[in-house]
Amino acid sequence: MKITKNIFPQFIEDAKIAETVKTDRSDSDKSLDYMYTSDMIEFIKASFIKSFKQSKNGIEYVICADKHLNRTVMTHETVMNQMIKKKNEDAVEINVCIDVWSEDIVRIRYGTGSLERKETLPKEQRMLTGKPKRNIKFTVTDNENLITLSTNKIVINIDKSSSVISVYDSNGEYITKQARYAIMPTDAVGMAICFDKNDTACFEGYELTSKEQIYGLGERFDHVNRRGIKTDFWNKDAFGTSNTRTYINVPFVVSTSGYGIFLNSTAKTQWDIATKEASTLSFCTLEPVMDYFLITGKNIKQIIYNYCTLTGFSPIPPIWSFGLWMSRNSYLSWDVVFDVAKNIRLKEIPCDVLHLDTAWFKDDWNCDLRFSKERFPHPRENIKKLNDQGFKISAWQYNFIPPREDNENYVEAREKGYLALDKNGNIFKHSNDLPGSWKDDSIIDFSNQDACQWYASMIKNVIRTGISAIKTDFGEGIPEDAVYKNIEGTKFHNNYSLTYNSVVFNACKEITNENLVWARSGTAGSQRYPIHWGGDSQCTFEGLQGTIRAGLSLGLSGFVFFSHDIGGFIGRPTPELYIRWAQVGLFSSHSRCHGGGNNNSREPWSFGDEANRIFKKYANLRYSLLPYIISEANYCAKNAVPMMKAMVLEYESDLNTYNIDDQYMFGNSLLIAPILESLEKKKKRNIYLPKGIWYDYWTKKKIISKGEWIQVSVTLDIMPIFVKNGSILSYKEYGKQNTEESIYPIKRIESYGKNSSYVVTDGKEQLLIKVKNGKLISSISNEVEFLSIL
Repeated sequence: MKITKNIFPQFIEDAKIAETVKTDRSDSDKSLDYMYTSDMIEFIKASFIKSFKQSKNGIEYVICADKHLNRTVMTHETVMNQMIKKKNEDAVEINVCIDVWSEDIVRIRYGTGSLERKETLPKEQRMLTGKPKRNIKFTVTDNENLITLSTNKIVINIDKSSSVISVYDSNGEYITKQARYAIMPTDAVGMAICFDKNDTACFEGYELTSKEQIYGLGERFDHVNRRGIKTDFWNKDAFGTSNTRTYINVPFVVSTSGYGIFLNSTAKTQWDIATKEASTLSFCTLEPVMDYFLITGKNIKQIIYNYCTLTGFSPIPPIWSFGLWMSRNSYLSWDVVFDVAKNIRLKEIPCDVLHLDTAWFKDDWNCDLRFSKERFPHPRENIKKLNDQGFKISAWQYNFIPPREDNENYVEAREKGYLALDKNGNIFKHSNDLPGSWKDDSIIDFSNQDACQWYASMIKNVIRTGISAIKTDFGEGIPEDAVYKNIEGTKFHNNYSLTYNSVVFNACKEITNENLVWARSGTAGSQRYPIHWGGDSQCTFEGLQGTIRAGLSLGLSGFVFFSHDIGGFIGRPTPELYIRWAQVGLFSSHSRCHGGGNNNSREPWSFGDEANRIFKKYANLRYSLLPYIISEANYCAKNAVPMMKAMVLEYESDLNTYNIDDQYMFGNSLLIAPILESLEKKKKRNIYLPKGIWYDYWTKKKIISKGEWIQVSVTLDIMPIFVKNGSILSYKEYGKQNTEESIYPIKRIESYGKNSSYVVTDGKEQLLIKVKNGKLISSISNEVEFLSIL
């Protein structure tokens, strides 16, 4: 119903009377919620289209926008904020540009001035790296009430009287529509621009249908489905994996209604997905120009793929990285490292990587990128000895430098201007007003390209000692009020991790020619620099549950590879929790045992004989399944599909999958149902099997599902795994001590169902396996064992 009169007439006769109560706010407060709730902040809200023209890449038009003031009002006991149209004020013009980026992607920008962006960082350090397709055919038609922009896949109608954008597919099926509001409270703003002191923020909103669900926004520990969930969109040290903080915020969402939105902004950003207003997806950014991409596709998978054409695809890490990584914070000397290596081989646990965490320097955490002469002498020789035993070595570092005169890197960085500064030109330090740790650490300014080259040269020197991988710890907590050479702090905070990881990734690749870092923080585009792990999880079942949610959510945000600390990081896991975490970790894209504390080991034998036996069982299974795992990794990287897939991604048409966040598909064939509670609490597990034929991996029992829940009994040594009908699993020899950096030779093939085919590949060679009527018809060596499961 159209509202033709004001709801609170007693408050709108003269907006000026409220100017004296305008909320005071410090300039350093960059939160966006205050714009919804503070008095006398000015908004301009989109109204009708004044003029338009066709451009080379799409259309440009001008909207007449009305000025409004935000005020606090009250009716009876209810206090709320209300938009008041300013009287006797001239309309303001909003410039809008819609560019056709591809057949199914358009870029939408608007603001009151120029819409061009001045880039201050090189391409590899930006979220947006893709380019628009050339020679895309599109048409623009001007009807009486509508402007229509069409490609062969999408149709965009713009209503002239309201400037509302509506989106349809090429068959005329509705996809989505911009939101507008007749009522006055600021529950949602719609298309608008807000001005306050020196700040300008742009707002946008789209209508949500009743059944529509929204995913993405990066690594979320609380919920995978984001509809109705408040989002903290500011990179932080999460310190635990069951809260709303996260290391990786990605300004991309994908809808079950056939579209996604990528907000091309590194500034302070806020997403309100049915949180302020139940039927609206709202987002805003602290920038004078709104810049976002509306991405369409036939399903979630295609939309994520299309998104990655904008921000980049994950390259494939080396085969050895898919083996087991063994670590703790920290091994204190080579003696400890060699002792762990000896026990791994004696106990016949397959393992490829040993990691040196924070203690390989002269002093623990004193990150100078130089091996301790006392505890880690002769690094080249010792690394070579470990290589000869089949181990790669990984090394920790972070983006801070302790301000110590005996740290050569600090002295050089300070003298050459490679560190973040405060407003007075001094090396930035956090305030002493609050207690805390590491507050004096200086921050490498990766917006300074000279600093990037300097740091990259030192990373290369580390790699030249024989180190195979670098862990890029931290990166998410840089201060917005520091001064950086080429970018404002508010725009650098969430993007810093992208610059940081790109520098280290590219430095390593230049020496090793391999695609690998071990990263904690990130944003849109960080998928170009794999691998990311889930940070500092607490050693509880709740920590494990949140870790799985984070991996699934990250996969719905364009990331293919994900790992986590087996056993958890904060605290000491019980043997039962360690086993359950290992079962999940060994069916993640990458597997690493890691925990906090020099003596807080994560080696499986330290949790008892039973834990060691079960861990070894799953580790050997992972290694024997390498032909499947590596083949899936190649497919997933090529198609921007996560190896650890949320059920909704694989079964989008099944509404039952929309909120499942405790089971997942590992690759295309395996359904993984982790045990996420102790046996003391539950001895049965409910598992959802989508419609079709499934096989219990352990018993080979065939299950015909109509799309239903089943209940299974729980034992400590079994994590339920189900194989999809039509699958082929290929195996290497069981019991190898490491990956041998190869998926060959294949020793065993299992076919599930009468007819199936599968391409085994390491990215170089391909082997096609075909089964017809339960019989192997491919040319495979007679030495390969074949099992047909019907």
